[in-house]
Amino acid sequence: MSALLRYYGVLLLRSQRWLPPVVAYAGLVAISTDGVSRLGSQLGWNAAVLVPVLAWLTRSLLTGEPPAARACLAAATGTRRPQYAALAVPLAAGLLLMALAAAVALLTCPAPAGVPLASVLGGGLATGVVCCLAGSALGALCAPPLLRTTAGGAAGLVLGSVLLLVFSASPVNAAVRGAVSSGPAGAPFPALPLPAALALAAACWWASARAAGRAGGGTGPESG
Repeated sequence: MSALLRYYGVLLLRSQRWLPPVVAYAGLVAISTDGVSRLGSQLGWNAAVLVPVLAWLTRSLLTGEPPAARACLAAATGTRRPQYAALAVPLAAGLLLMALAAAVALLTCPAPAGVPLASVLGGGLATGVVCCLAGSALGALCAPPLLRTTAGGAAGLVLGSVLLLVFSASPVNAAVRGAVSSGPAGAPFPALPLPAALALAAACWWASARAAGRAGGGTGPESG
């Protein structure tokens, strides 16, 4: 599995498909960094914008692999393992982006007065993990082999991101609301959203890998 992870990591870097979503994330974080926002609010915003960005990054990798290369991997390692590796690499990249954005927030946001920093930071980072898992789940659903068309994938990313962020029953909505509205006691830990997001990501990853297995391992080219 480690060889597959290295392969997809190199594929993502060399394809430069990571550039648009990463630049978009950096821009969204930068425009919200004003030096006066509370740390909890900033961490909540950083987490929220990870949903569409990570979904985009995941889809970019899943649509950038040549079908012949995936077929060779499937023949050598099985049909599902390459799909899991291709989903894990963008998730790891999203967690890295979350950590870097949190470091920027720590340097630029005022320290919470009378509130343990560990409480605010822990709740904010956990919210980021929730959003990373949800974004990864959305990216898996809106990419081959589950959704092959470019138009359908793009529309699914937009609609899915909006629903995850604004639907009150969404684990993303609950976690981000908790981080943004953190009070004197600090940011609440997303005890319910975190396992819900983990279950959602696991289900979507399983469905994507299962579909890849039925397709013989090839994600296939996109159609318009």
